[in-house]
Amino acid sequence: FNNRKTIGIFISNINNEYQELLCKGISIRAQELNYNAIFFTSFGGYGQPEYEGGEIHITEIPNYEGLDGIIIATDTLIIEGLEQRIRDNIKERSNCPVVSIREKVDDYYNVLIDNNKVLEEVIRHFIEVHGFTKLNFLAGPEDHFDSQIRLESYKRVLTEYGIPIEEDRIYYGDFWKRMGVDAVEYWLSNSHTKPQAIICANDYMAITVVEELGRRGIAVPDEIAVSGCDDAIDSSEYVLGITTVNTPIDKMGIEAVDKIDRINKGHMEEQNSYIETKTIYRKSCGCNKDYSKEINVRKEYYYKVINELTREVTRNAYMSADFAGITKRSELHSKLRYYVYENRGFTDFYMCMYRDWQTINEDEAFNRDNIEEMVMEVGIKNRQDYSKIRFSKKYLIPPQFSDDKPMIYYVALLHHQFLNFGYVAIAYDRIQTYMKTFQAWLINVSNVLENIRIHNELNRLVYKLEDMYIRDELTGLYNRRGLGSLGENYLNQAMEKQVNLMILSADLDELKKINDNYGHAGGDIALKVLAEALTFVADDDEICARFGGDEFLVIGLEYDEAKANRFVKRFIDKVNAFNQSVKEEFNVYVSYGWILCAPNEETTLEECLAKADFKMYQQKKQKRSLRLRANLLQ
Repeated sequence: FNNRKTIGIFISNINNEYQELLCKGISIRAQELNYNAIFFTSFGGYGQPEYEGGEIHITEIPNYEGLDGIIIATDTLIIEGLEQRIRDNIKERSNCPVVSIREKVDDYYNVLIDNNKVLEEVIRHFIEVHGFTKLNFLAGPEDHFDSQIRLESYKRVLTEYGIPIEEDRIYYGDFWKRMGVDAVEYWLSNSHTKPQAIICANDYMAITVVEELGRRGIAVPDEIAVSGCDDAIDSSEYVLGITTVNTPIDKMGIEAVDKIDRINKGHMEEQNSYIETKTIYRKSCGCNKDYSKEINVRKEYYYKVINELTREVTRNAYMSADFAGITKRSELHSKLRYYVYENRGFTDFYMCMYRDWQTINEDEAFNRDNIEEMVMEVGIKNRQDYSKIRFSKKYLIPPQFSDDKPMIYYVALLHHQFLNFGYVAIAYDRIQTYMKTFQAWLINVSNVLENIRIHNELNRLVYKLEDMYIRDELTGLYNRRGLGSLGENYLNQAMEKQVNLMILSADLDELKKINDNYGHAGGDIALKVLAEALTFVADDDEICARFGGDEFLVIGLEYDEAKANRFVKRFIDKVNAFNQSVKEEFNVYVSYGWILCAPNEETTLEECLAKADFKMYQQKKQKRSLRLRANLLQ
């Protein structure tokens, strides 16, 4: 890319709040330090293995050898096997600094928050300010690293204050909104474990806990206080306001880029960098601190997101309906451009496809990662349209579209289930991630690509069936049906252009003798020798047909006597070449006759064929007479 260093970022579900902030931090710092930043994005399939089986191939799009730094948002890579494939490719193909965000990976540099400390201030606040001793903890999954560290922090602080660790006060959740209800049910059904405060390992579980307590008539924070962690948008937008810990995600992205830059400049670098967090006290813990300014800012943002999402959902619905009947690539191109232009703020859009995307089948779907040549089917740069440009995948986009400035691109796959068609690469005129409904937008485009592929496959099968109907199975030449249809077409063309037709009739000599002596396999070989000879010399769109058992016919347009003689000579020479090759124990001989015909409206194809047949039989008769005469002389 444009003689600048390039950082590749692997991240999933970029339209979520955390990912959006991370991408923003990375993009801003990359531009400031004169780096290109390429986000290789994927989306979870909500447990649909066919969809996720296609998404996982995003790992094969980057040119790992050409990257000067790699950032992995490991905790976003929820598709099974995705992170491992990325790590395998990095190990085998890259030689640049790699930074993991928020999850510690021993093989890489890491930008982290200190999970040993992130909840300490909240826990101490409940103990010191509110005087609570009955503190319950809703953890994440039991085998999750972050969850384990936050749980250990909870245990350590309680031990420091002499509060006994009661395992019944600990419940393992899922970092989402499903397990909060079960946790509340578990604790409230046992009077011994009824808490004064519930500390949740993240905000989503905290919101569910507050809702479930309210449903049971338990006032928060008057009867039970609640806190979360990570400061998700929902935590401040929630009516009560959730006490939480803010992680400056954008700063994590900035530090990841800085880390790569320092290493590339030869500076010594610590493996792990830690970003400081900030505890935010809201009403759910009983502290009525004034955070109205924060609420207004977040509400304004949330209102903007809702309006944007509403517009995008409507637009995607119309897009889906508009794409439903498309079966041709040309139809897609014009409509796709319209829906790309509908998304404001972009400067570049490239739909880059594998050359064979229209003919790919399920058996070939898994063998495409090593294909290097791509075709930019649709390209838009600064409101100018481009198409049909071939380029090497290592450049990601056609090299002629590179800018002389740091380039920020989002790359996402186009696929239908596990059938991979290619990818899109998108750039913007300002720092942003793509629209909130990006996944649905990609699925709309991918579905129409699959419709086009299926339509082409059906057409191919229909053509194959039609071809089988008019083709001779043994020789591959046209059969009697094919000759009738195509021959009439040539006859009409000859009348319109006022040119001659050449009609050649050929007959394999002594086929019965070959069959008797060498079996029908030998006879088939002899028939194919004639067919191959005709196909070899028919280089001017002549129609070649096997008309009967051992009869062959050729029809050619715009012939004169010299051209006809050349055709016949090359045909006979090719047959004789077989005889001279000594490939079989028998020779192949042929009788033939040809005519030139200047057809008019009275001329019929049958009439022309009959005249050529007559000439062929004259030659065959002469050959018999010569053989009889030779036998008599013996």
